[in-house]
Amino acid sequence: MTLKITDNNTRVIERGVYYYGLPDYPHITMSDLKNIIAFIRYEKSYSRQTEIVCKDENILAAVSDAVSDPNKIESILLPAENEFIYHATDIKAAQKILSEGKLLSAVKAYGKTGEELSFEKRDSLWNDPPDYFEYIMFCWGDDVTGDYVVLSEKSPVEDDLQKGNFDAGVRFYFRYEDIIHHPGHVFDGYHPIKVKYEIVLPDYLHACVVPGQYKSKLEVVVLPEIVSKVHCLLQKGISLTDWNGKVYDFICKM
Repeated sequence: MTLKITDNNTRVIERGVYYYGLPDYPHITMSDLKNIIAFIRYEKSYSRQTEIVCKDENILAAVSDAVSDPNKIESILLPAENEFIYHATDIKAAQKILSEGKLLSAVKAYGKTGEELSFEKRDSLWNDPPDYFEYIMFCWGDDVTGDYVVLSEKSPVEDDLQKGNFDAGVRFYFRYEDIIHHPGHVFDGYHPIKVKYEIVLPDYLHACVVPGQYKSKLEVVVLPEIVSKVHCLLQKGISLTDWNGKVYDFICKM
C-alpha cells in the first residue's frame, strides 16, 4: 500500500493508494502522525508494507521520526473528533440488521470470504483489500461519507442530490467512547474506528435513523429490545448536505 501525503484536503483509499490530505499543508499535526502510525501498524498486521510518498521533505522527516519511535506518539492522548460515529446501510441490509439485532461485517453478512468479496468489488472506486470486508467500518457522526458509500451503487447525479431525489442510507449511530470498549475494535489510520465481525446492537447502539420512506418496511421487523432507539426522519425533498445536517442535529439533541 502507498500512503501519499498531499495538499488536497481529502482522505480516500483508491486502488492501493491512501491519499492523505493535510488541510494546513505542509503543517502536519500530532493527530496526523498518530493516524499514519496506526495505518502502518494495521497494514503490517496483514503482511503489507507501506510506502510513504510526499513532495515536502520536512513532512517526510516528521513522519520518519514518528515511525522510528511509534510508542512515543501513540502514548499521546488526543480528544476524539466527534462524540458519535455511524455506519450506513441500504434498506435491505437494514431490515436484516434490525430484525436480528446484530450489525455484521460483509463476510459475516454474506457468508463469503474477504477474497471473494474483494474480487466481486474489484471494479469499484475503492477496490478494498480482502481484510476490509472482515470489519464493520465507521465514519464520524457529521460526515456524509456513509451515505455516499450507500448511494455509490446507484450513482445518483448531482442535481438529484441537491433536490433530494435519492434514497439515503439507514444510519446506525454509536458513541465513540462506547465502541472503543468493544473487544473487536481496531484503528487502521483511515476510518475513525472499525470493529471485526459483529456488534450486538442492544449492547452498543445509541440510535438508528431511518429515512421516512422506509418506515413501513422497517417498523414491523425491529427487534423489541432496540425499538425505542429507532427513529424516522423525513428525507425526501432536501439535499444530501441538508439531510446530513438534519440527522446529526437530531442525534446531538437526543
